[in-house]
Amino acid sequence: MELQQTTDYALGSKEVQETILVLNLSIAQIELSITEGDNSVNALIDSFRFMTQHIEEIQSATEKMSAVETDDVVFHKQHSFLLNQTGELSQKMQQAIIAFQFYDKLSQRLGHVSRGLSGLAEIVSHEMRVKDEAEWNEFKQNVRRGTTMREEEELFELIFDQHIPSVQAIEIMKERMMKRMNEAQEEQEEIELF
Repeated sequence: MELQQTTDYALGSKEVQETILVLNLSIAQIELSITEGDNSVNALIDSFRFMTQHIEEIQSATEKMSAVETDDVVFHKQHSFLLNQTGELSQKMQQAIIAFQFYDKLSQRLGHVSRGLSGLAEIVSHEMRVKDEAEWNEFKQNVRRGTTMREEEELFELIFDQHIPSVQAIEIMKERMMKRMNEAQEEQEEIELF
């Protein structure tokens, strides 16, 4: 006699409540992380603005020194040194600004995850909604509409449309993102050459 294995299972109310609590905890952790990150990044941005202003002032003063007519070798050497140092500092500041832009993307992405988890918690918390296929389809469409970045949309397609397991989808996206980052660096290097 063959036993039939049922694929339908239902979480009891206690399990649903526990699931909702975990989802709410995850949402709260994400939101607090975003807030802490925003505070830290805002302090860093203020510091970089301050440093950028002073570097520009040092560059300007150094450039004015070139008008000084002197045969002093030490003076010219120090003048050249200052110009090189301020130029390198300006370049590093630009790299830092790009890093802040990546943080902004991270913050946006975490905000989207938080909203998705909130929607999931809302559906799961109502017995009638959790069994309604239309509710789930609307939820997925809301999640898809909330994907504002290319990587988010691609990840959504891999997992929801192509049904690729999340671990594999993450690896695919890591490879794509690394490739794009390398291509962007190559483009930047080509631009600098001309």
